Amino acid sequence: MWFKRFTKYLLDHPRQALVFTFITTFIPVFGIAGILIASLVTLRKGIVEGALMTVAATLPYVISFYVSVNHSETIPLVVWAAVGVAVLSNLLTYVFTVMLVKRATWSSILQIGALIGVLVVSVIHLAYPDVTNWWGQQLQSYYAEAQSVIAKSAAAATSSGVVTAATNAATSVADNQLETINVTKQYATGLMIAGILFNAILQLIVARWWQAIVFAPGMLRKELHKIRLSQLAGVLFAISLVLSYLGNSVVLDIMPILYTLFGAAGLSLVHYLFGLMHSNTVWFWLSVFYVTLIFALPVSMVLIAIIALFDIWLDVRKRVKRI
Repeated sequence: MWFKRFTKYLLDHPRQALVFTFITTFIPVFGIAGILIASLVTLRKGIVEGALMTVAATLPYVISFYVSVNHSETIPLVVWAAVGVAVLSNLLTYVFTVMLVKRATWSSILQIGALIGVLVVSVIHLAYPDVTNWWGQQLQSYYAEAQSVIAKSAAAATSSGVVTAATNAATSVADNQLETINVTKQYATGLMIAGILFNAILQLIVARWWQAIVFAPGMLRKELHKIRLSQLAGVLFAISLVLSYLGNSVVLDIMPILYTLFGAAGLSLVHYLFGLMHSNTVWFWLSVFYVTLIFALPVSMVLIAIIALFDIWLDVRKRVKRI
């Protein structure tokens, strides 16, 4: 199988793998392969080798960013965000991979990751109490640029119908932007941190899948089906739900991280239950579940998180052994 041969080549030829990882990361879309290789090397070869590969998979983002800075006087917030998410996600992926090498469970990795995120958001609010309004200004600037693009499109249009459509679009954006900004700015920091954590965990899962499919088929499935959070996490989540309902600004910003944590645990339970079904149609129903989940966001993720919260005390896996 070519996939196994390719994996073996990467693991047996560290110098070539290092160069391949560094070059691949520069390629759009395929750049994610770099950190996956780095994580795989960490899992199979060790922490030091993995650290070198992680640097090779992260450095191209920094180089590309500084090259773009030299050709632009102002750097849009989205560029800073994209580079920051990529770099921090890679570093966290390495940290989580090392934890996995040290026999940490997925439950521990998720909870430690969420704890780091909560602490970061709390420190940011402590150091910059006005961070919510700062996000409001940044989002306002972003929407203003979007409106400018729409206005230019309308001015350049030759058809009156196109002009009308573009004008209506600009009006629609103007009508909705204030409400959108007022809601989004309350969660912006937490959403950014949650995105970094989600990206890091997803990269680790794919790397673990790579390792499992080549060296230990079925290993990842068993590991992910066992994710169940601690009672302390459950109590803190319940308290956070109450405080967020009361409008506490710091807790509101933390909620995206907690929903990501409990959402992952809830999905683990759902996959466990689907895994108990002895039917050829299980993949069909699992696909239906995810389609429903996506179209019902964010309400569906809240429900999944609540399921994970109840599972902390009910321990559904012990109660349900067969479907």
